[in-house]
Amino acid sequence: MTAKVEMEEMTVKRSLPRVLDPLPGESLPGLLLRVAFRLGLSPDRVAELCGLSEMGGAIPHFYLRYLPGPQATALSCSAGLTAAEAIHLTLRPFAHGFPALTGSKWDLIRTGGSATSNWGVTVSSRYCPDCLRGDGSPVQNAFGGAWQASWHLPVVFACLRHRRFLEHLCPACERLVNGTVRAQPSLIKNSRLIGLHPAQCRNTLTLGRGSGKSVCGARLDEHPGSGARDLPAEDLQRLLSLQERIIARLTPTDPPRVGDPMSISFFPDLISTAHLIKLTWPMGETYISSQELAMLVEEHAALVVATVQARRAGDTAQCGALLLAADTLLGDRELVALRPRIRALAGEAFRTSPNHADKILRQEGNSDTLVRASFHRMYGDVGRRRQRTAPSDPLFQIEEIPAYLPRDWYEFHIAPIIPDLPSLGRRATRLLRRAVSIRLAQLATAGTWHASAEFLGIPASGALHTLRVLTRELGESQLRSVFEDAVGEIAVKLGSAVGRVDYARRRRSLAKWRLPTGDWHALRGGLPKLGRGRTSTDPRVGSIFLWSEVTQGEHLHSPTLREHREAGEETTLLALAAGRCYSTDLHDSRLRLVQRLRVYAGLLAEACDQQAGLGVSVDEVAALEGSA
Repeated sequence: MTAKVEMEEMTVKRSLPRVLDPLPGESLPGLLLRVAFRLGLSPDRVAELCGLSEMGGAIPHFYLRYLPGPQATALSCSAGLTAAEAIHLTLRPFAHGFPALTGSKWDLIRTGGSATSNWGVTVSSRYCPDCLRGDGSPVQNAFGGAWQASWHLPVVFACLRHRRFLEHLCPACERLVNGTVRAQPSLIKNSRLIGLHPAQCRNTLTLGRGSGKSVCGARLDEHPGSGARDLPAEDLQRLLSLQERIIARLTPTDPPRVGDPMSISFFPDLISTAHLIKLTWPMGETYISSQELAMLVEEHAALVVATVQARRAGDTAQCGALLLAADTLLGDRELVALRPRIRALAGEAFRTSPNHADKILRQEGNSDTLVRASFHRMYGDVGRRRQRTAPSDPLFQIEEIPAYLPRDWYEFHIAPIIPDLPSLGRRATRLLRRAVSIRLAQLATAGTWHASAEFLGIPASGALHTLRVLTRELGESQLRSVFEDAVGEIAVKLGSAVGRVDYARRRRSLAKWRLPTGDWHALRGGLPKLGRGRTSTDPRVGSIFLWSEVTQGEHLHSPTLREHREAGEETTLLALAAGRCYSTDLHDSRLRLVQRLRVYAGLLAEACDQQAGLGVSVDEVAALEGSA
């Protein structure tokens, strides 16, 4: 056994003398500070004895969020903790309730960190002076109360026990408590110093040119801080009630909340809405209950608007007021009620700061309800023709949109509104499937109705007719909102689909392709009673149907029909014959032919996607039909 391995094993097996039990809710740095003070050691030395320090003595800051297995075992053995106690010194117990913890980067204040947009976690800590003073027990009188792990979460802005705001600055040096100054900060600032009380400020002070440096050392538990900030009692109660609900959301329930629509999206929605309020201030002032709270948000929003950054509020009163405004705006998060409230803010945000607004509303974890409520303003209305700024990170690309909404999506999302459109009659399905695809293209590019239709290969006359009918039938009624909601649901489904298809490539590949006559006869082979009419036996029927199946386009807009129309030829019978392939009343030989054509279409689609030759083996079609 090498000396290095022996030293590592001794580190794990050695127990610290006079170890302290963790206090309820205590953080890892808080425990290290209390143990170090009790033993007369530096926090670095305690971390080393517990197997937590790296080469150079630094205590990795990410241990606050998560302790890897070896380090958790070493800490448990050295400090006499259970595995559960070791885990509860970190933020891991909050990860299920607070999704930002699972994917956030650390907010390295002054070092260009990137977690400011999702309010994930900070190395610096807020604090309650009354909590740090302790509960009057001998242990806490000697070594102080607990530095709470939850104080590192930006959504925790108040102490419910003492009914006051948390502090975030040292009252003496007026700097962040444990704020980082290096690209790779230690979990505890000045962690090599010995003798500092756990409640003393560890910030470094520069004494002047040539005079060296010293540590602030102010007792954070001996200064009352700003407390309730002289807010009216009603405002303070609203903020504390919100904090109580936030704490409840952070804490796992037993049993877990079942069927709670906000269980995952509560915090992402709250934070995204807070960003919108800041970016569009003072538009959101109507959701703030008093002038005092509005002034708090104003102080922070002015900085955000000036720098166009989606940073979080550092001051806890500002943070609380902002989150309260966001919570008020969201209300019960019911779509119909939320849409008019969020629509104006989203529109203004996209007008003034489109990139930031786009990033905020596409933040991972936002609920479908929030996305759909902001939908109109994000991309513009159906009939609006002015040019808009394209979203920087669309849910999907325009190339991935089928030109004719697939039948199953139509049946699930759009068909339920057909009974409310009796005047459309039999045209309803065709017009609405076409309209949804054009609308989706608008969402992907923020382009005009006509430009979107042109990209999808829909003729200008057909697009204009669809727009006019849609505008007449839906107008500004509630039914239009239902239609837009359905489009929103389809957009989310398309955006989350795995392995999306490049339909534009398929349309390009098949623009000049026609079904070989030999393949058409082979596909019809052995199928009696298919009809002997000129149209029934025309291979162009197969070309039209196959193009429509592979590209998910409307058969009326197929290259074959378009080519004959442009030549001045009559195409009505040919279009009707191709359309019959989509009948729901197919039997016997005609049904078998359509089944064979669909197998052929699957092989042809694969060839398009692989950019290979477009020849399809009819023998392979027969084999696949037989295996099916």
